[in-house]
Parts: sequence; C-alpha cells; structure tokens
Amino acid sequence: MVFHSLSFIFIFLPIVVSGFYFLARKSNQWAIAWLILASLCFYGSWDYRYLSILVSSISINYLACRWIIANVQSQQSWRLAVSIAFNLILLCFFKYVNFFIVSINDVSGNDLPLLNILLPIGISFFTFTQIAVLVDAYRGKIQAIKFTHYCLFASYFPYIVAGPILRHQELLPQFAETKGHRIKAEDFAIGISIFVFGLGKKLLIADNLGSTMWPLLAADNPKFFQAWLGMLAYTLRLYFDFSGYSDMAIGVSRLFGFKIPINFNSPYKATSVSDFWQRWHISLSQFLKDYLYISLGGNRRGQLLRYRNLMLTMLLGGLWHGANWTFVIWGGLHGLYLCVQHGWKSLGKNREHKPSAISVAASRILTFMAVMVAWVFFRASDMASALAVLAGMVGSNGISMIADLDWQAYGILLVSAVIAFWLPNTNKLFLSGDNSGTRNVPSFSIFRADWSPNLRWGLAIGLIFAVCVLSIDKAKDFIYAQF
Repeated sequence: MVFHSLSFIFIFLPIVVSGFYFLARKSNQWAIAWLILASLCFYGSWDYRYLSILVSSISINYLACRWIIANVQSQQSWRLAVSIAFNLILLCFFKYVNFFIVSINDVSGNDLPLLNILLPIGISFFTFTQIAVLVDAYRGKIQAIKFTHYCLFASYFPYIVAGPILRHQELLPQFAETKGHRIKAEDFAIGISIFVFGLGKKLLIADNLGSTMWPLLAADNPKFFQAWLGMLAYTLRLYFDFSGYSDMAIGVSRLFGFKIPINFNSPYKATSVSDFWQRWHISLSQFLKDYLYISLGGNRRGQLLRYRNLMLTMLLGGLWHGANWTFVIWGGLHGLYLCVQHGWKSLGKNREHKPSAISVAASRILTFMAVMVAWVFFRASDMASALAVLAGMVGSNGISMIADLDWQAYGILLVSAVIAFWLPNTNKLFLSGDNSGTRNVPSFSIFRADWSPNLRWGLAIGLIFAVCVLSIDKAKDFIYAQF
C-alpha cells in the first residue's frame, strides 16, 4: 500500500482517522494502540514477512533504551555500543551482506554465492530513527519512555517507508499530550491541503517527468543534449518525488493532530553545498551532523581533521542510501564539495561584504550543476552507466540535437523547473506561521503566498485532487523507497 493509491486514500486513511478520534474520546492509550495496529498493518501490506523484523527491532531497541536510561548515571558507554551494534548488524545483514560478497568476489576472484535475503522496506529509516533514540538516552535527554509511545514512534506509518528520520523530541511529547486528541478543523484543512499538494508533486510532476524524459538516458551512450536534459529531468523528478512523499507524510500526520518537521526547503535554490544540505533531506543531514560528524570531532580539532570528518560522514551517508559503490562515490563527491567550500571560505574568512545579485545567481548555478553531476552516480546502477552519462555531458558521445521529444516533454520540464527554482515551496505556502512544524532554514522565491482555509484555496485543492485521482492508475513507485 502506498500513499498514492485509491485503497490508501479512500479506505485505509479514512478508517484509521475515524477510528483514532472515536477511540480518543474514550482513552488516549486506546487511540495510540489503534495507530500502532494501523502502522503495523500498513507496513505488513508491503510484505507480511517484514513485520517480524520490524517488531523484533522495536522490542529489542525499547529494552536497550530502558537499559541505558537505568544506567545513565554510570556513563557506561559499552551499553550504548552494544545497542548500536545490534542495529548496525541488522542493517548490514539485510542491506549490505550481498554487496560485501560481490565486492570480495571482485577483489579476490572468488565466486562466493549470494544469499537469498529479503530486504525489508524502510529498514534504513527505522534503524537510524532508533539509533538516535539510544544516543539521546545515553546523553540523558530521555528520562522515561512508555512502550506504547515508543512502538508508535518507531513504526509510525507516515514515515516508515521513506522518512523523514524523526527525533524523539519531535513526536513523543505529542503522543503523551494529557489533554487528549480532539478533532480540529484547522488540522484537517491544512493536513488535506498539504497531502494533496504532495500527491500533485508525485503524480502530476515527478511521474510525468519520468515517463516523458526517460528515453533520453536509456541509450548506452547518450549524446550531449540527451545527457544534460536527461539529468536535468532526473534531478527535478527526484526532488518532486521525494519532497512529494514528505509532504504527504506531513499532511497525514496533521490529520491526527501531530506535527512532524519539514524534510525539504527548496534545495535547488541553495547557494552552496552546505546550504543544499540544510534544505535537502533535512532529517538525514541533521542526523549525520548530530550523531556522526560531531561524534567524530566535527570542526573542533583543526581543519585537516574537519575535512576527514566531512569525508567520512558523507561517504557513510552515501552508503546508507544503498548497497552500491555508485552511492559511495555520490557521497564522496558531496564530501569533496564540502571540503572545497570550507577550504575556500577559510582563505577569505576575513573578508566581509554583502554578495551582489550576480554572485548569488552564480553561486546558485554552480551549486546546482555540482549537485546534478553527483546525481549521475546516484541514479546509475553501475559505474559504466554513470561514466557513459558523464561522457555524454562533456560531449564525448557527440552533440546531435534531440528529435524524439514532443512539446509536452519540454513543457513539463519547463513547468517543473519554474516551480523548483522560483515559486514558493509547500512549507512557505502552508507552514510559514507554524514554528512547531518547521526548522529554521532560509528560503527564496519570486513571490510570497500564504495558505488560508477559504473558497479560493478550497477550489484549487479540489481541482488538483481531482486531476490526481484521474492520473492515479499511471502512478509509478516512489524512487526513494528503494533507498
């Protein structure tokens, strides 16, 4: 079951929301238990065999969290190490063991057989989410935690498939709200609106970009214009697909009265690579910074170690996305970009001046080009495919014009580019005054427009939803679900 399916929109979600508020009138605990059941059903609908892995992970991590909290005064770091090791072993076994076997075979020339392993969907997300809880418990940020609240936090169906990576302080206090969960018209209005906008991003933009532009990169050796237009389409498609899912997760959560943080904030308007990572997959970049980069020492031990920590963080961040060397190279490129950026900044750290409009525009273009080049490796199934696209981008495969695209393909590419580069994002439209649901990340757009529950917005949301429903039979899978 996926968010962009008729069964989810017209059956699962109405039943879960209705049951939640009906039970909330009797007891908050019954309402929480209902959401746990719904989350497990949602996750099990992908494959019932996933459930045993998820339930085992939740149960063991909850016990580990209690174990750490009970001994937090003694600061026995080995307890945290053992708990994290369990999660990493679980993740590595299901996601990376065949990758390691293939790598060993390539290096040694052996022919070790691959294991027939079922990869649980969303394992990267629920593993990192629970590791964050363990670390926070060790740091004394969690004094007590209820089993039901932890179960819901770790299995919460809006995030379980493709994020965001949630923090305990962002959601657990909302589960424990003593005044109870009551229906609020504002939550329903804004939740439905954000969900429909996310659905539109997915079905009307991302999927159309994929279906109309995919032939550009289907060739073994794409030519210059094919490679650049194809990568531009993929770059925009990935953003609208993933940010659309995140919007839908925020909208669904709002229907229950819960606020989860934004995960995107116009990343292609960034003026540097570090700015990009403050806007793209914000929950992952915050996790990598707080639990990996800072733990390695951050920038506290000099520039050389700072560069080492940046590279290690981004390499591991790349590997987190998938069991393929292309993801490692993608992460390494971003690590290199960050090192170059900080090195350049350190050379001119004593210069303080307001950047001109031309320099800001140049920074945006340069950052976007660097990000798009890195996406070549992220998209590719192997190194040969990535190098073929890069060869096309530098003109090694020829520079012939494109003849097999119609005006609709160029139209959707132009519309998506205008939306991504110049229009206000979903956060600005719906959450600009909702500080509890957003993080302080700067943004830029050519105009400002705030949502309000009025007839004009109602008609616009209804129209988008109607078009989405008519397009739902052509929907494609979420790109990021595989990572």
